[in-house]
Amino acid sequence: MTLLELLRSHYAWTNDEILDVIQNRNMPMRDYDNCIDFVKQIQMGAFRIHRRRSHSVMATDLKHNNNLWHCDDCEIIEHFDDLSSVNHGDYSVCNSCLDDNYYYSESHDTYRHNDDYDEYEEEDYQQDNGTYNYDTNVLDYVSHQELEHERNHKNLQYYGIELEVERRKDCPYDIADSINGMFDDFAICKNDGSLDNGFEIVTAPATYGFHKDRWEDFFNSKLCQENLKGWNTDTAGLHIHIGRKTLRPTDIGKILVFINDDTNENFINGIAGRSSQQWAKRSPKKVSDVLRPSGEKYEAVNTNHYHTIELRIFRSNITRHGFYRVLEFTDALVNFVKLGTTLANTTLHYKAFCHFVSKPEWRSQYPNLLAWLIRKGYVKDMQPSRNVVVTDLLETATN
Repeated sequence: MTLLELLRSHYAWTNDEILDVIQNRNMPMRDYDNCIDFVKQIQMGAFRIHRRRSHSVMATDLKHNNNLWHCDDCEIIEHFDDLSSVNHGDYSVCNSCLDDNYYYSESHDTYRHNDDYDEYEEEDYQQDNGTYNYDTNVLDYVSHQELEHERNHKNLQYYGIELEVERRKDCPYDIADSINGMFDDFAICKNDGSLDNGFEIVTAPATYGFHKDRWEDFFNSKLCQENLKGWNTDTAGLHIHIGRKTLRPTDIGKILVFINDDTNENFINGIAGRSSQQWAKRSPKKVSDVLRPSGEKYEAVNTNHYHTIELRIFRSNITRHGFYRVLEFTDALVNFVKLGTTLANTTLHYKAFCHFVSKPEWRSQYPNLLAWLIRKGYVKDMQPSRNVVVTDLLETATN
């Protein structure tokens, strides 16, 4: 049976609707049940299809274009709005699986799998080494932070940082407890099963300026710098959450395109310090893809969280220059898509971004990023800040 024969014999769609399905991958959502059935038929290979366009590719196109997705537990296909987010947006499940396998945790403010329930579920739980459970909601312990002179400003941009670190040999057992005390009201340390012998430092949502101020305690701490490592590991990453509140959908779409564009790949990998596809998969995007979340957590830009989007591309870095370079890149990217491009002239090329950062009004805001761009040859005929040059010489060239 051919595709056209299947469409004409099984579904009461008009010729115009069938044409729209074949040419544009748009289905008549007025006939919701048949749309779901049609995608299932494709995945089962119920008809012959042109060899250059596989069943799986066609099914993916149809799901994306019509806002359909599968339950991560049972694989049933549903409209994305009919799926429920569990585990703080890590994945999505249908209502049947949600009822059968999950419960709502008040302490973590998310649905959790029944197998994850333990005796500490409804109470604060901190292990004796100072780390909290992975599912602990940082906002139970900290609140949004900004500098004093920023408090009366409207539309502040907030960032949340998750810095994964590994312990060095002879690292004090309770170093996480010391960091909790050092970062009181700003960050907590949490377990992370993806690490060999480490934990993650998770901050409150805070402004760019506040992060620059409070992280100085960490970089000036001999305890942290001598007993932790980030860059020289195969496990640790650095994730930055960007608050959605001040971003338009087009801004998020531009971030998706910029990070995932093949033309920008080498530049992004250089900034990130890695090209890992395990924790931060990249694939070509369109600005309009912001309206069709993939449902995948392990993407370069994770858009499944309700309040934030998450950049997952960065290798962990506990040096001042390396860490601030990544933070500055993130803030610069937000300003670039909001101020440096327009819908009429959207230039999302890395060279346009470098030009934006090197403008006089931004140079002082991003000294570590600009120093890296100059050293790597992306920005020419300029000298970085003298303070950054000194710091840079004291660190490895790859950091």
